[in-house]
Amino acid sequence: MGAAVTLLAGFAGMAAGMVELSLAAGYLAGSQGQASGPLVPAGLHPAAGTLGLIWGLSLLLWSLLGLHGGRIRFAAPAAAALAASAAVHLMALAVGMKLHLLDAGHLAAFFLALLALGSAAWLRRQGAGPSGGKAADGDTAATPLHAGALLGAAFAAAVVVSAIATPGLAASFAGQHAFPHGGHMVERAIPGHGH
Repeated sequence: MGAAVTLLAGFAGMAAGMVELSLAAGYLAGSQGQASGPLVPAGLHPAAGTLGLIWGLSLLLWSLLGLHGGRIRFAAPAAAALAASAAVHLMALAVGMKLHLLDAGHLAAFFLALLALGSAAWLRRQGAGPSGGKAADGDTAATPLHAGALLGAAFAAAVVVSAIATPGLAASFAGQHAFPHGGHMVERAIPGHGH
């Protein structure tokens, strides 16, 4: 169970990092279409975008380190940062709801932060690793699974995380300005009819 939850935490952290980067792109591009506009005045969008960029890259790095090593790295600082991130996204959602807007990017980032936080907290409470306890550096390790069970756990974690992340990425500034996937096929099939 610990290895499956480690995969879930890592996948959730990676997806949260990607959603954070897409939200940061909206702020850095000066997009006014985000529900959090009243929360972050237009003059502060570059600062919010820069913070989002740093946080998104940090989440990606944290997740990759955890997945590579099979353990949640920097469990206590990561938990505090994920809780703060969830609180910021919850505030953005509350402001948006007062304006009768629902920002799917902030909603996805909120749920992914909670998913990563909950998974990491569960692993930290279990403290179960290959040696039956916490790692020497304070990280939380998980007992490895057999190959078949690991593949099933990875698939289940990927399905859960992608179901949350995909709508958030699609609704973000980056998702709204992405090239349609079907456009590549049209351009190949009928030259000159692409975008």
